[in-house]
Amino acid sequence: MFTILAQDEVPALQVLNSNNEWIQATPIKGTFVVNIADSLMRWTNDLFQSTVHRAVNISGKERYSIPLFWGADYDRRIKPLDQCVSPTRPPRYEEIGVQEYIRWRSEQTYNVNRAKVGV
Repeated sequence: MFTILAQDEVPALQVLNSNNEWIQATPIKGTFVVNIADSLMRWTNDLFQSTVHRAVNISGKERYSIPLFWGADYDRRIKPLDQCVSPTRPPRYEEIGVQEYIRWRSEQTYNVNRAKVGV
Protein backbone atom coordinates (compact mmCIF):
# COMPACT_ATOMS: atom_id res chain seq x y z
CA MET A 1 0.00 0.00 0.00
CA PHE A 2 2.82 2.41 0.78
CA THR A 3 6.49 2.74 1.61
CA ILE A 4 7.92 4.85 4.42
CA LEU A 5 11.48 5.89 3.68
CA ALA A 6 14.11 7.40 5.96
CA GLN A 7 16.95 8.96 3.96
CA ASP A 8 20.35 10.21 4.95
CA GLU A 9 21.62 13.63 3.83
CA VAL A 10 22.90 12.41 0.42
CA PRO A 11 20.34 13.29 -2.27
CA ALA A 12 19.41 10.51 -4.71
CA LEU A 13 15.64 10.02 -4.63
CA GLN A 14 13.89 11.40 -7.69
CA VAL A 15 10.21 11.41 -8.67
CA LEU A 16 8.63 11.73 -12.09
CA ASN A 17 6.37 14.80 -12.13
CA SER A 18 3.25 15.42 -14.24
CA ASN A 19 5.42 17.02 -16.96
CA ASN A 20 7.32 13.73 -17.30
CA GLU A 21 10.45 15.31 -15.75
CA TRP A 22 12.60 13.76 -13.04
CA ILE A 23 12.83 16.07 -10.02
CA GLN A 24 14.97 15.71 -6.91
CA ALA A 25 13.27 14.75 -3.65
CA THR A 26 15.80 16.56 -1.50
CA PRO A 27 16.25 14.93 1.92
CA ILE A 28 14.96 16.96 4.86
CA LYS A 29 16.53 16.07 8.19
CA GLY A 30 14.13 14.41 10.64
CA THR A 31 11.46 13.62 8.02
CA PHE A 32 10.21 10.57 6.16
CA VAL A 33 9.17 10.15 2.54
CA VAL A 34 5.90 8.28 2.02
CA ASN A 35 5.45 6.68 -1.39
CA ILE A 36 1.91 5.65 -2.28
CA ALA A 37 1.67 2.25 -3.96
CA ASP A 38 -0.62 1.45 -6.87
CA SER A 39 -2.88 -0.63 -4.62
CA LEU A 40 -3.60 2.36 -2.35
CA MET A 41 -4.27 4.43 -5.45
CA ARG A 42 -6.93 1.85 -6.42
CA TRP A 43 -8.46 1.84 -2.91
CA THR A 44 -8.74 5.64 -2.94
CA ASN A 45 -10.13 5.71 -6.49
CA ASP A 46 -7.14 7.84 -7.59
CA LEU A 47 -7.56 10.47 -4.86
CA PHE A 48 -4.04 9.48 -3.79
CA GLN A 49 -1.62 8.91 -6.67
CA SER A 50 1.32 6.57 -6.78
CA THR A 51 4.51 8.18 -8.03
CA VAL A 52 7.14 6.71 -10.30
CA HIS A 53 10.42 7.12 -8.47
CA ARG A 54 14.05 6.08 -8.64
CA ALA A 55 17.32 6.51 -6.76
CA VAL A 56 20.20 8.08 -8.68
CA ASN A 57 23.25 8.82 -6.57
CA ILE A 58 25.57 11.13 -8.50
CA SER A 59 27.26 12.54 -5.38
CA GLY A 60 30.04 9.95 -5.21
CA LYS A 61 29.26 9.51 -1.49
CA GLU A 62 27.84 6.43 0.18
CA ARG A 63 24.10 6.73 0.64
CA TYR A 64 21.84 4.97 3.09
CA SER A 65 18.07 4.70 3.13
CA ILE A 66 15.80 2.60 5.29
CA PRO A 67 12.53 1.60 3.61
CA LEU A 68 9.53 0.07 5.36
CA PHE A 69 7.13 -1.57 2.93
CA TRP A 70 3.53 -1.84 4.07
CA GLY A 71 1.01 -4.03 2.27
CA ALA A 72 -2.33 -5.74 2.81
CA ASP A 73 -3.11 -9.34 3.71
CA TYR A 74 -3.36 -11.62 0.69
CA ASP A 75 -6.96 -12.57 1.54
CA ARG A 76 -8.21 -8.96 1.32
CA ARG A 77 -10.04 -7.40 -1.63
CA ILE A 78 -9.02 -4.16 -3.33
CA LYS A 79 -11.92 -1.98 -4.40
CA PRO A 80 -12.51 1.76 -4.19
CA LEU A 81 -13.54 2.80 -0.67
CA ASP A 82 -17.14 4.05 -0.39
CA GLN A 83 -15.99 7.49 0.79
CA CYS A 84 -13.84 7.80 -2.37
CA VAL A 85 -16.73 7.14 -4.75
CA SER A 86 -19.58 9.50 -5.67
CA PRO A 87 -21.98 10.11 -8.56
CA THR A 88 -19.43 12.52 -10.03
CA ARG A 89 -16.51 10.19 -9.23
CA PRO A 90 -17.56 6.65 -10.14
CA PRO A 91 -15.27 3.69 -9.38
CA ARG A 92 -12.27 3.66 -11.70
CA TYR A 93 -11.19 0.11 -10.90
CA GLU A 94 -12.86 -3.27 -10.64
CA GLU A 95 -12.55 -5.23 -7.43
CA ILE A 96 -9.60 -7.61 -7.27
CA GLY A 97 -8.00 -9.79 -4.60
CA VAL A 98 -4.69 -8.63 -3.13
CA GLN A 99 -2.88 -11.84 -4.08
CA GLU A 100 -4.32 -11.72 -7.61
CA TYR A 101 -3.38 -8.04 -7.92
CA ILE A 102 0.21 -8.63 -6.78
CA ARG A 103 0.54 -11.47 -9.28
CA TRP A 104 -0.91 -9.30 -12.09
CA ARG A 105 1.27 -6.32 -11.17
CA SER A 106 4.40 -8.50 -11.08
CA GLU A 107 3.56 -9.91 -14.51
CA GLN A 108 3.10 -6.39 -15.88
CA THR A 109 6.46 -5.33 -14.47
CA TYR A 110 8.20 -8.49 -15.65
CA ASN A 111 6.77 -8.25 -19.18
CA VAL A 112 7.74 -4.58 -19.45
CA ASN A 113 11.26 -5.36 -18.25
CA ARG A 114 11.50 -8.36 -20.61
CA ALA A 115 10.58 -6.12 -23.54
CA LYS A 116 13.24 -3.56 -22.54
CA VAL A 117 16.04 -6.14 -22.51
CA GLY A 118 14.82 -8.02 -25.56
CA VAL A 119 14.11 -11.35 -23.83
